[in-house]
Amino acid sequence: MARRAEWWPRQQQDRRDERAAVWRKARARLFAIPAERRRTIRALWRECPYPADPYSFADFLHQIEVGKLDITRPGWRFHARVQPRATITPNTFEEAFRQIGRRKVNAGGVPSDADTLLFCGNLGKGILFVDRIVDPGGKPGITFDVRGVCSSDDLALIERLARVAEETAVTVRLVERGIAPTEGRGWRAPHRLLILSCSATKRRDTGWIHAIDRYDGPLWQTVRAVNPDRMRVKVAVLSARYGFLDSRSPIEDYDARLTPDLAQRMIAGGMNRRWPRPPSARKPDTYGESPGCQIASLSNHGTRPFTDVALAGGHLYIALMRAFLDGFRNLRCIAPDARITEINGPIGIMRQQIRGWLEESWP
Repeated sequence: MARRAEWWPRQQQDRRDERAAVWRKARARLFAIPAERRRTIRALWRECPYPADPYSFADFLHQIEVGKLDITRPGWRFHARVQPRATITPNTFEEAFRQIGRRKVNAGGVPSDADTLLFCGNLGKGILFVDRIVDPGGKPGITFDVRGVCSSDDLALIERLARVAEETAVTVRLVERGIAPTEGRGWRAPHRLLILSCSATKRRDTGWIHAIDRYDGPLWQTVRAVNPDRMRVKVAVLSARYGFLDSRSPIEDYDARLTPDLAQRMIAGGMNRRWPRPPSARKPDTYGESPGCQIASLSNHGTRPFTDVALAGGHLYIALMRAFLDGFRNLRCIAPDARITEINGPIGIMRQQIRGWLEESWP
């Protein structure tokens, strides 16, 4: 005990001296940078998610020096999605669509006029994929199968351009259902999404089980009772640990609480920030999934955006869900004119509202 009483203050002093030396070296590197760039770096350091210690600060400067961290586009900020090139008013089929592949009919692999040609283009509402199909029976005419979000006006434009290009009778059909609204009745075939907050009550099963089975709060019990086959609507969860998550994704048992500080960090991270975060700042940022990835997979990666969305949870969860709606719209996961329903209040009323939303009938 006497030796430890002598050793402990010495060790603490050595650690403080070491940290102070690293701080001095890092600050010397910082003040060697031009003043304008230095101000930008200091502002980034105040908002970055790294621990406020000298080793993290030294690594922060090193990442900037070697070019792994761009001070104009830091990774923890949300950056607007790059918009694909679109041809709004094409004059020819070749101008609107580019061939990206060929599906050979001949088993020997010899190209022929009967091969199915694959095209890709964007008329301003999203990426479209077009298959040019020749009837194998030799009947006249060519069929164009269009996949993607496409209105009736776009289909008419594609048919007109294809007829000019082929100089023969053509048939253009939409393979996937469009999202065109009908008069006075909302969306013809709604695609529905329920984003539900996690619950403190969970099944304590060991290992990994689906999130919709792991959470056992009153709202989740209502969802399982009303939607037992889990086919009526898509269900996503907003978790204090996992962020936005498909309810069919397996998760472990955990205990975490959403705080205002954590909610602000989620909002600052934007659509591309992965959750859960690495357990240590020294570990690579390869943990978890981003909100954009999870919701995009539920909407078939934008080919079938949600037209009816319900947000259910406490005030903090609702505010966090609301902050991500524009990002989901930019990713085409949610239709621009989608109906948004917020469910918040006493637990009994929330259960009634969720049941009513799930049991709504559509034409």
